[in-house]
Amino acid sequence: MARLQFWMFLLFLPALGMAQQANRQHYTGLNLGVSVIQEDLREGYAYQPFTLLAETLLWLIGPVSVYAEGQFVYADTPIEPGAVYETGLNMGFRYQAQLSERWLLGAAIGAGPHYITLNTESQAPGFIFSDNFELGFSYLPPARDWGINLRTRFRHISNAGFKYPNLGLDNLFVIIGIRQQI
Repeated sequence: MARLQFWMFLLFLPALGMAQQANRQHYTGLNLGVSVIQEDLREGYAYQPFTLLAETLLWLIGPVSVYAEGQFVYADTPIEPGAVYETGLNMGFRYQAQLSERWLLGAAIGAGPHYITLNTESQAPGFIFSDNFELGFSYLPPARDWGINLRTRFRHISNAGFKYPNLGLDNLFVIIGIRQQI
């Protein structure tokens, strides 16, 4: 019974947050990330992905928010024919401190299930988890309902030991994007 109550709470959490925070500034965003530091694979090349991130704020409590983020990741590899893809959905917590009228400092932590097509000696393809740790800034121009994001993100992907091999892959991304107040 407790498990059912937990899942019902999680399902209705975003709706409760939106109802309570209707007068706050909710936003959606679209960001593009480039891996600037990446892990070398056993095959002798670095896994250097590009990521497209679509995010939305679900629930806001003061400076802390709960967000959902769809991730689509693309990487070209010298060994496999064609490209490698990842896709998944993350949820997390973001803290944003107002530095001035136009600048926000943010830190976030998130995780979620993903699927990867990469076939390497370091990580099995298929079901994985993506864990993200992020630090960055948002700039909000005056009298506008949009803003600009500039962030850095450390990301670790692995399958939590469900399948061998599971050494995981790490990347550091620089992310730039736009956010729209809703």
